[in-house]
Amino acid sequence: MHIINRCSSAKIILVHCLILFSIALIPSQARSSDKKLRVGVSSYDPPFSFVEQEKATPQGFSVDLAKMLASKMGLTAEVYAMDNSDLIKALNDGKIDLVIGIMDDSYYTAEIIRTYILTNRNYFVNKRQYSNFYPYRDLPLYTVAIEKGRTLSWLLLPKMDIKFIETKSQEEALALVDSGKAQVYISSNAGSTVYTINKKEFRNIKQLGTPIESVPLVLAVNKKDPELFNNMSMAYGEVFEDEINSIYDKWFSRDYRFIMANLRRYFLLTISFVISAFLIFIVWNFILKRKVKHITKDLQVSEERYRDLIESSPEMIHLISKHGEIRLTNKIALKHLGYNEKEMMNNRLHNLVLPEQKQDLTDFIKSVFQCKYSNKEFIFRAKNGNHIHVEMVATIVKGPNDVEALVCCFARDITERKRLEENLIRSDRLAIMGQMAAGIAHEINNPLGIILSNAQDMLKYGQNTDDSNESLKSIERNALRAAKIIKDLLSFTRPTLQEVVPIDLIQLIDETLFFFKQRLKQKNIKIEKTYPSELINLWGDKNLIQQLLINLILNAIQAIRNEGIIALSVNMNGEAVDRKIILQVEDNGICIPEEDLKKIFDPFFTSRKENGFGLGLFISKMIVEKHYGIISAISKVGKGTVMTMEFPAEAIKFSACSIYE
Repeated sequence: MHIINRCSSAKIILVHCLILFSIALIPSQARSSDKKLRVGVSSYDPPFSFVEQEKATPQGFSVDLAKMLASKMGLTAEVYAMDNSDLIKALNDGKIDLVIGIMDDSYYTAEIIRTYILTNRNYFVNKRQYSNFYPYRDLPLYTVAIEKGRTLSWLLLPKMDIKFIETKSQEEALALVDSGKAQVYISSNAGSTVYTINKKEFRNIKQLGTPIESVPLVLAVNKKDPELFNNMSMAYGEVFEDEINSIYDKWFSRDYRFIMANLRRYFLLTISFVISAFLIFIVWNFILKRKVKHITKDLQVSEERYRDLIESSPEMIHLISKHGEIRLTNKIALKHLGYNEKEMMNNRLHNLVLPEQKQDLTDFIKSVFQCKYSNKEFIFRAKNGNHIHVEMVATIVKGPNDVEALVCCFARDITERKRLEENLIRSDRLAIMGQMAAGIAHEINNPLGIILSNAQDMLKYGQNTDDSNESLKSIERNALRAAKIIKDLLSFTRPTLQEVVPIDLIQLIDETLFFFKQRLKQKNIKIEKTYPSELINLWGDKNLIQQLLINLILNAIQAIRNEGIIALSVNMNGEAVDRKIILQVEDNGICIPEEDLKKIFDPFFTSRKENGFGLGLFISKMIVEKHYGIISAISKVGKGTVMTMEFPAEAIKFSACSIYE
């Protein structure tokens, strides 16, 4: 019984012990689940950690990372915000278990885990005193502001002596640089430094572009707690693999609060700028509307004036395409031609001219597009069949690049002028015919007198065979002479341009002189030539220019009785488009009387009746004028005569329509 009782008592005691142990164990487990992880972070290092106001809860990337690590370790994170200089000291003194901060010299006293999150360290200088700052060269010359507790041994070369001013905070250090009391600030986190500069509106601080170095965010654990270091390493590995990207995006990519605070001032400035720009836009829009209204009114007035000018013009005006379609015409054209506006707008200019001139009009339009200007005479056929002689001048009218180029044609009615010109030409022809008749009568009178006298002698007196033969030969000679005079007069025609080409004038002169080689030798005449070194190209008809040279050289030879000099010179005068080719033919023969100088270019005027009919210089003048030139003569007793011709050096005047006029 005692044994049984003893066993029962032992069981009861064992059960009570188990109950007491369980009761003792439960609070221990509860306390372990309530164990805290004390984490220290910087009170002002955004976006890693910062406190916006006093007694406010710390926030930032480091705070969220601390909570995440504590959760992985089954702990609750208590975050304490401190100055950077107090973090490692608190860790070494056991006041906190973990420091999450930016790597610095002081962290080498603890066990650290480097994260992949990096930040830059930069130099910030006073921009008023800044000039080509080179740190290792210029640091000893300036004063450096730095927070208390930070060291710079990792930046300095051996034996570098630098002046420091220690401050309680980053804000105080930047204030010294902004005021000029210090010249340089070395930032451990460039992002937080820029945030402070903008927040406090420090305007005299400049950030150097090149970072000093990039440093990581680290997890620091007391070297005396290796178990916590191991657990922290495992927790960070889990966080790195799974969840750290979410808090990274929160603070470094999207909506972390320090960026909003940093951008608040710029946002307000932007809003102010937008409002100001909007007001300026409204005012400017009002001013522009007034200007546009004023300009539109001026344009309307100008358009009406030009329209009135076109409509009141006495000339027929047509605006045509390159194919001849009429795009616009004025009232004068409608009145002269007898068409209404609808009929004219559906017509082509080719249908207004005579059928035989349609190809000429096509060539005329092409020449306008090639030369940008042209003129030619046409005959319009009105709706009632009447013919209207017009002198048409045309030029190109160009608009923007995507608008068709048109030809503006000004057609002047010259029907009456043509009638008067024909009457004048008829009168001139009658006058010339009178002069020619007088000349023919004078020239043919002598050979006819000889023929008549010989014939009368043969009829009246009779002659022997020898005398008859001699009289008949005399009659034959004078009859041939009279025939030649008639032939020379009938062969006279008005010179016309056949082909305009560049002519080597010097070469043409030398070729022409070769024709007179024998005559020059017979009269013992010397030729003197004065040519320029450059090539002289005269635009014109080569045959006509050679005929001109023959006439002038022949006149010079005939003016020299025996022995003399003929001088030919070519030179250029003027510049650019006004350049002229000057051709001179000079002889030292008999001079032209002063009273005859004004008549030498008249037809049938000559002082040497035995050598021609006075048409050489008349034809020469016509040839020169055909080439848009001028011919003049100077003659002095004892010196001889100088014939001077002046031609344009450019061929711009020779349009396709003027060659065959």
